[in-house]
Amino acid sequence: MKNWVRGSFRNRSFITMLLATLLPLLLCGALMMRLQVVRSEESLTDRAQAQLEALSGALDDFQTVCESAMKELSAGTVVHSALRRGGGDSRTLYQVLFRAAAHLEDYVRLDVYDGDGNCRYSTANLSESLDPDWGVLRAAGESPDTVLHAGAGGGLTAVRAVRNYAGAVLGYVAATVEQAGFDRMFSGLYPDASEVLLLDGRWRAVYYSRPVQAQAAAEALRGQLLAGGPLSGGGYRFFALRHEGTGFSLVLQQPRTFTDPVLQAIYLTGALMGALCLALSLLTAWILSRYLSQPVRQLDEAMAAVERGQLDVRLETDRSDELGRLAGQFNRMAEEYRLNLDRSVQRQRELNETRIRMMQAQLDPHFLYNTLDTVKWLGVGHQVPQVAQLATDLAVLLRSSISGEEIIPLERELELIERYVDIQSVRFEDRFVCEIDVPERFQSCRVPKLCLQPLVENAIVHGAADREEGYVKLWASEERGDLLLYVSDNGPGIPEDVLERLNSEEKQLPGGHLGLFNVDSIIRLHYGASYGLSARNQTEGGGCVWLRLPIQREENADAEGFDC
Repeated sequence: MKNWVRGSFRNRSFITMLLATLLPLLLCGALMMRLQVVRSEESLTDRAQAQLEALSGALDDFQTVCESAMKELSAGTVVHSALRRGGGDSRTLYQVLFRAAAHLEDYVRLDVYDGDGNCRYSTANLSESLDPDWGVLRAAGESPDTVLHAGAGGGLTAVRAVRNYAGAVLGYVAATVEQAGFDRMFSGLYPDASEVLLLDGRWRAVYYSRPVQAQAAAEALRGQLLAGGPLSGGGYRFFALRHEGTGFSLVLQQPRTFTDPVLQAIYLTGALMGALCLALSLLTAWILSRYLSQPVRQLDEAMAAVERGQLDVRLETDRSDELGRLAGQFNRMAEEYRLNLDRSVQRQRELNETRIRMMQAQLDPHFLYNTLDTVKWLGVGHQVPQVAQLATDLAVLLRSSISGEEIIPLERELELIERYVDIQSVRFEDRFVCEIDVPERFQSCRVPKLCLQPLVENAIVHGAADREEGYVKLWASEERGDLLLYVSDNGPGIPEDVLERLNSEEKQLPGGHLGLFNVDSIIRLHYGASYGLSARNQTEGGGCVWLRLPIQREENADAEGFDC
């Protein structure tokens, strides 16, 4: 897989685009699905809490009204009279009881117990007797307030002791809410699909909307409530709220919206959507990768063709984007490469031709003939040491001219110039003096071989040799990092037409100055068009020709590409 991805730009772009399109879709889809579930759960939780608050409010209202009725009954003279020995008016008592029961919306049963625990009066059927020394009656007798008690079979009873002026217990007033009463109390406060469970302080069932399962549900939740953890069970969600007034716990039981089958359906739908997104992402990535990689592939093939030597390869594209501009740049590069190659071949051809002309022009046949003639007559007519010296100098010059070196140190070039000047001094019978003034720091600079000989020859032949006291000077200087080599004379100067041609770009000189043209060509071919030969006439008389060369010394010649 790794090799397949790295194999081509198309494969990498395909994988990149696939990931760029698929991952956001999958992540966004999963996130949206999860957010929807969480938001639904939060909405259900908020509604459940609101429903619990409504149930708690109904229980508060009951407690307030019940407390008020119980206080009124326990303090009323009618109840006191009925509980004294001898009793009172029963009719009046029942009127009071039913009137109080009406305020409790008829879902509360009111009972009046005597001091022995016998039920004397009731708004319903008389209840069974209770032991005043045990249970709720004892608790009520010991408390100045109303006491709440959960019945063994469910329901809620509020009991308040009736006391005489001395504080003795005359009896008890009890208000009882049973299953039907709670049904009416909590009616409409929670959804039909939900269930309500009311637990007392000991987590016993006071009320359950499913009476048959009340005890079982209470026992199932008791352990969870004692542990203080979240309530759970089966396919239901549980929400609990403690009622501060009674200390009871309200539990709302709701069926889970996202049950396992529902979640499975959601996940299946998500998987199908993910598969669809994958298919669309694959198609999109394939189309885009092909669209982007095709010009890159064509460019790669074209570059390979150019590398094989097919310089006429060109790319055709109608794109105006970066890839289209890249194709255009390749076409221009290929064309420029072809032209440069052609120019390089032509330049090499010209360089070879110039080298031949240079070799031919350095020591022309006339010079060799005159020198040899001089040597002959000196040897025949005179037995003098100059003959040997001339022969030695000539041999050094001939050997240097035919050697394979093209670039030599300036020090060696000056040695060749000295030998050439010695030969010319004998030829022209010492009618001129040649001064060489080159500082030591320039001696190691590298220059084209025999580049100064045509300049010195021109200064001697056309300048100094025609005077009784000819003077030729060779010196060097540095300008803006370049080496300048000057050759001047005290002759008649350089004709204006020749001077103009010497300073022109092409330097197409007549045959008499072929050597100067060759020197300029050699320098330009080696170093570029900014270097070469220039000339001027001096104000004090005579001409001056100089060469501009880059400073390349022995120590950095390797870095510049020359043999040091």
